[in-house]
Amino acid sequence: MGLFTKKDPEDLMHHAMLFMERGQPKGVVGVCNQITKQDPHHRDALYYKGLAYLQLKKYSDAITCSDTILDMHPLDMGARNNKGRALAEMGDTAGAVECYDAAIQADPKDYEAYFNKGVLLARLHDFEEALDLMEMAIRLNRTNPVPILHKGIILGKLHRNREALHVLDSIEKKFGKHPDVTFQRGIQTAEMGNHLKAIQIFEGIEKHKDNVNILYALARSRASLDEYDAALELLGRAISKSSRVIRAWAREEPAFEPLHSDGRFRKMVKM
Repeated sequence: MGLFTKKDPEDLMHHAMLFMERGQPKGVVGVCNQITKQDPHHRDALYYKGLAYLQLKKYSDAITCSDTILDMHPLDMGARNNKGRALAEMGDTAGAVECYDAAIQADPKDYEAYFNKGVLLARLHDFEEALDLMEMAIRLNRTNPVPILHKGIILGKLHRNREALHVLDSIEKKFGKHPDVTFQRGIQTAEMGNHLKAIQIFEGIEKHKDNVNILYALARSRASLDEYDAALELLGRAISKSSRVIRAWAREEPAFEPLHSDGRFRKMVKM
């Protein structure tokens, strides 16, 4: 009897959600494939499979899942947002904005579309509009700390660092401490020129001390304090974790300009 019995799609969706909660997108795709094999138009399975593909950086597959949903449900906001995120990662800015705008038009209270569009515009350095969009996302969903964190990040990009720190304080008061918030506190502190305090903050994120972003931030602050040997050691560790990105950042970073004539730095960042 068991060999040919189809598994109940709702039971399978339960397993898919467990994989999603555990941060295992491959498991989500595997289970959702079992569902869509039985029902190619299962809306939830397609949505979460698309979400998992985003996490796996399989953007074309994520778009395929979204398009399948949108063929049946043209106003589906989740599918619009997933497709927009995939298009943004593939460099199709206009297509991504079109998806987010369509989601907002379908439901002006869809905070996720405002948030996603704000993240995209911030990436494109359109910080003023990005800030407005993030404010709207926060107004529509005050229980999610992520848009508030991004508001703080955008304020920092606008060199409104004290305001950014105030926003970060508000997150901790309402939601408790989180390493991402602590990291941004260090970034804003460093941007204000207090590198000793910034280093103390970064080094206090003990469980994430080998995180590439923390290593790079520490290297930048050490260089700003003219501690170049320590800066190079930290920069080398960061490059070992993400060579292309960190080298590009380091070549453009003003704090490292005094090292441009140092052979160790030039070799490290391939100048």
